[in-house]
Amino acid sequence: MSTRKGKRYTTSYKEKQHPKQDPYAMLKAPKGPAMCRKCKAIYANKRWYIDSEEARKLAAASSTQKLLCPACQKIKDDYPEGIVMLKWSDLREHEDEIRGLIANVEARAVSVNPLDRVMKVARRKKDLEVQTTNDRLAQRLGRALVRAYKGKAEYKWAHRDMMVRVTWQGPEPKEKAKPSGRKR
Repeated sequence: MSTRKGKRYTTSYKEKQHPKQDPYAMLKAPKGPAMCRKCKAIYANKRWYIDSEEARKLAAASSTQKLLCPACQKIKDDYPEGIVMLKWSDLREHEDEIRGLIANVEARAVSVNPLDRVMKVARRKKDLEVQTTNDRLAQRLGRALVRAYKGKAEYKWAHRDMMVRVTWQGPEPKEKAKPSGRKR
């Protein structure tokens, strides 16, 4: 298709960049049902899900393929797609509560998609670092921390949105109001 005198009409502005490609995504689906050796997640109908009753039946069957799910493979290879840094002067006092919040957010995410998991929670000097297998889970953790403890969350995505770094800065303690110098 051309416009004026040999100038070509292009639709390059409509072309989308390549979508996020997970190097751990299964390129070829296994024949029949498959189960993760480690977390017992089940792969069937092109999706991963958790069903403990069906997992027991599939574990007993000899025809079930046993493999590592993408989340367990990422954990094994230490390949996080989300990193959440928690910086707060009162972090030590609230650490148990924050770890409980992280566990609750992870449990909610795993109930929807078993590939969304927290890889590890590690202390880095005064800060806490949470590594996740999925960038959306890291964003969800940042939002949950802001809702629960206020503060600010900053999101930085890497090239082609393959990884996100969330830095949560907790609220600073309010200073007590100093009495004014005037007496009444």
